[in-house]
Amino acid sequence: MLPNVKAILFALILTGVASGPSDAQQSGTITSYSATAIHAAPGQPETTGIVIKSGENMRLEYEQNGQRIVQILLPEQGVMYILEPTSQSYFELRGQAVPNTIGTGSATPCDDQSGLALCKRVGSDTVSGISVERWLMASLPQTKPLSILWDPTRRQALRQDYPDGASMVMRFKSMQTLNGRAAEYWSIKTTTPGHKTKTGGWWFDPELRVVVREELPGGEVRRLENIIVGAVDPVAFTVPQGWQKRESAAILPPQPSPPPASE
Repeated sequence: MLPNVKAILFALILTGVASGPSDAQQSGTITSYSATAIHAAPGQPETTGIVIKSGENMRLEYEQNGQRIVQILLPEQGVMYILEPTSQSYFELRGQAVPNTIGTGSATPCDDQSGLALCKRVGSDTVSGISVERWLMASLPQTKPLSILWDPTRRQALRQDYPDGASMVMRFKSMQTLNGRAAEYWSIKTTTPGHKTKTGGWWFDPELRVVVREELPGGEVRRLENIIVGAVDPVAFTVPQGWQKRESAAILPPQPSPPPASE
C-alpha cells in the first residue's frame, strides 16, 4: 500500500482543462473518505491496502509478512495504535500532539527530519505560477546544503537541488480526470550527473488535498482507487473492546519510501 501515506484524496469534476493550478481550489476541501491503496514496484508483486481518513485521523489496513495489520493514527492526540486482528492485540505509541491542519503530509520539509545541522527557510520563489518557499537543508555542519522549493499548500517539494549537481524538478502540466475526479497532473524529472534523465508523474486532488497517483522516476507506482467520499464511523479509529494491550509491537509499520530524487 502507500506506506508513507503521502496519501490519496479527491476533487471537483471538471469538464475542461484548467490553465494552471489554483490555490483557490483548496478552500472546498473534503476530509473524510476511504480508498484502496495500491503499491507496485519493478520486480515485486503488487500490494494493496485500505486507507480510511476522517479529519486528521487515519486508519490503514494492510498485510505484512502474511499477517493482517491495522494502523490507527490520531495526530491531535499524539497517538498511534498498531492492531493485530489475528491475536486480537494492539500496541500503543504516544508522542507529542500534532496541530490540527487540513492538509496531508508535513507542514515544512523539516518536520519529518531529525539530526539535521541545518533546516532553514531562506526566501520565496515561484513554480508553475504558484508561490513556494525556499529552504536549505544539511545533515552535517560546514557542508554544502540541499536547496528545496517547498509548496506549503500541497506539502510537497517541487524542486530539489543537491550539492553533487543532481536535481528533482516538478512542473504543472494540466488538469486530468482520475477515478472520475479532477486532479492536477505534475511532471517529475530527476537528473544526476553522468546518468540518463528519469521522468515520472504526480497527480494531486485539490479537493481532497492528497496525491491520488505517483509514478516515480525509478518505476515505482502508488495510487488510490475505489475512493468513497463521505462520513466515516468514528469506531474505525478506536481499539475494539476486550483486545489485549502489548508492551511491544510484534510487527512494526512499514517504513516510508524514498523521495523521487533518490530514485
